[in-house]
Amino acid sequence: MTKKEVLIKAGSVMMFAILCIAFFQFFYPYHLFIKEQLQLFLFTSEYFISYLSKPASLASYLGDFFTQFFYLRWGGAIVLALLLCVEWLLIVCLLRKLGAEKNVLLYAFFPIIGEWVLHCGLGYSVSSTITVILCIIIFLLYATIKKRFIAFLVAILLQPILYALLGSGLFTFNLLLLLTDSIRKEKLNLLAYVILFTGILIPFLLRSHYLLTIEQAYIYPHREFMAFVPPLLIIMLAGGMSSREVRIYTSDIRYTPFLFGLQLILLIGGVLSRANFHREKILSLDSEAYFGNWSKVLKQASSYNLNDNITTYYTNLALARYGQLPDHILEFYQPAADGLFLPVNPNASPLTIFFSNEVFFYLGDMNMAQHSSMLGMIFSPNNRSSRLIKRLAEINMINGEKEAARKYLRMLEPTLFHRAWAKKRLQVLDADTLIASTDAWLKEKRSMIPKRDTLRSSTDYLASLNLLASSNPANKMAVDYLLCYHLLSKDIRSFTNAYNRYVKDTSPLLPRIYGEALLISLLNSKATDKEVQSYGISPDMIREFAEYTRLYEQSNGRGELLQAKFGKSYWFYFHFAKMDTK
Repeated sequence: MTKKEVLIKAGSVMMFAILCIAFFQFFYPYHLFIKEQLQLFLFTSEYFISYLSKPASLASYLGDFFTQFFYLRWGGAIVLALLLCVEWLLIVCLLRKLGAEKNVLLYAFFPIIGEWVLHCGLGYSVSSTITVILCIIIFLLYATIKKRFIAFLVAILLQPILYALLGSGLFTFNLLLLLTDSIRKEKLNLLAYVILFTGILIPFLLRSHYLLTIEQAYIYPHREFMAFVPPLLIIMLAGGMSSREVRIYTSDIRYTPFLFGLQLILLIGGVLSRANFHREKILSLDSEAYFGNWSKVLKQASSYNLNDNITTYYTNLALARYGQLPDHILEFYQPAADGLFLPVNPNASPLTIFFSNEVFFYLGDMNMAQHSSMLGMIFSPNNRSSRLIKRLAEINMINGEKEAARKYLRMLEPTLFHRAWAKKRLQVLDADTLIASTDAWLKEKRSMIPKRDTLRSSTDYLASLNLLASSNPANKMAVDYLLCYHLLSKDIRSFTNAYNRYVKDTSPLLPRIYGEALLISLLNSKATDKEVQSYGISPDMIREFAEYTRLYEQSNGRGELLQAKFGKSYWFYFHFAKMDTK
């Protein structure tokens, strides 16, 4: 290979790495953030030993080790790019070991493109990439054994070991072994079939030991069958480029522009078909809320304009954090009251369950926040989550459950990126009587805890809101959520009762949506002028209500004639928003 060719290939690899980093950092970062939040990596011997309870222990451990760096901005993109470049280099070594010569560097990108595309999904983990990398390394070492009988014995002995270390990577190793044998002999001998049969039998025999179903035993550590695409591409590539007939065409430099174009098409097409940019936007709202960037949540929600329950959930939460929920709630898509809470039921997705605790935590219902956090942990992969461990620690600190809080905080001490956070909270916890009175965060949260509790369903949101409001009417967020829940449910009577109880005589400001709803209530009850004046509703709003009523009657309830002027009013919502009757 000439110096010019080396420079061209090196430049191609650098360009690939830069493109990979740019894509995952600027266009798809939040899928990487959530992958870190859905796991918990500890630097303890007990944690390492826990991986031995399942196959692919080494691949899973190393995969989770690298995933923890996804916590950092730029961390996930850089780690993925480095891993894919390492895998590319190993594929090049493998192809050359099997006899391929020219254009090897370029052809080796095909499996890497498959890896890139698969990493756009939440179900594809770093452990799957590590499995391929380790499999190729072990095979290259195995290929240095010259004596066939010794190689056979080593291959047989490696079968259970490889399954324990790499899981389904065992099949990739065996296929590479059989491919090598067929290249050398053109015909597989009995020993090769023995190795193949042994590899197929081992997962079946060990499934009970690892407490896996048959399907899980054969695909672990993968979570989906699509994860087998990169290994299969490597096998096909190795088999094709080791053939003399195919090698003649693959080594022709005239095909290089075509290969570049084909790979670019496959990459773009694969990303567009695999990547979920709608979910990326939702995850951006969730992660920015997790990082405490509430202004960014509102900015992104406004720019996205998604008609999605989870988007509305975080938008409403951000508005409430700034005390602006009633002022701007109708400026965003509202799926009735479903945008205030995320229901946890048999139809809920794992991500929905994972997000569901946020609203309860900020409202001050720590019991429901803890319940939702526990459910989120259960439905997380491997039942581990750094984010939910942090949330459970906070909840128990607020509740005054020192030992429980200390347990969760100490779980975070052996982590790389959550250690400082945990140590700071442990200091607060150990000096609780001294610091609680001055720590604004802890003081605020403890003031929101209901003075009493009651048995209630986890989906009885009104019971939770009524409990919070009655225990602490100064909890503005809970009161606003209660009032908006009634308004979005079109329950004007309950809204009026709650407003009279918690807001009327305590707040000099009347948010527009509350005033508009009160006018409907006052009209229905045929209130006197004195009663109307007692709510402090502006004369301008009363005139607008009269105009809306007149236009509504003249148009015979045709919403399109009212939408231009009154589309963002509660009157329009009350008349034309369709309620889910399920």
